[in-house]
Amino acid sequence: MDRETLAFQTLLAVARQRDGLDESRCRLVLELLSTARQVRATLQAEMAKLAITEVKLGILVALFILDPAPATPADLAAHTSGTRSAVTEALDQLAAAGLVQRERDTGDRRVIHVHLTPKGRGAADEAIGRFLARIGEIARDVDLASEEPVLAACAQLNAGAMRISPSR
Repeated sequence: MDRETLAFQTLLAVARQRDGLDESRCRLVLELLSTARQVRATLQAEMAKLAITEVKLGILVALFILDPAPATPADLAAHTSGTRSAVTEALDQLAAAGLVQRERDTGDRRVIHVHLTPKGRGAADEAIGRFLARIGEIARDVDLASEEPVLAACAQLNAGAMRISPSR
């Protein structure tokens, strides 16, 4: 939710007016959500230039670090926090682009192993480099003295969210 939206401003106003709500904490989380949305959109736009979605990037990164060892689609779903169906769809597209190859296990034909092709290694390396470079550009103006408090706040917010909804 963008900070300039009516919804954002309304939520802050309600947090300010209602008893039992902490306006400062509500603002903190709303600002974090707005910032995360903008950062994510910026990173997705950079990867879109390479025709790589967030799921595809996760798969390429996982296969890149595991290379030359293959992974199963189930492994990739676990490594990327993606659903099996989303991973399967992304693998179909990556295979069609010649970036990954699927092979059936010789001992158990039900098992499929996925690995990067040489073209896929190059694409993964380029995507990782561009993704991290864009992150560096986004964070360029952040005072490094604020890094530890920001990381601590993120950890605390994550713990609070997990306490309320531990399913993720």
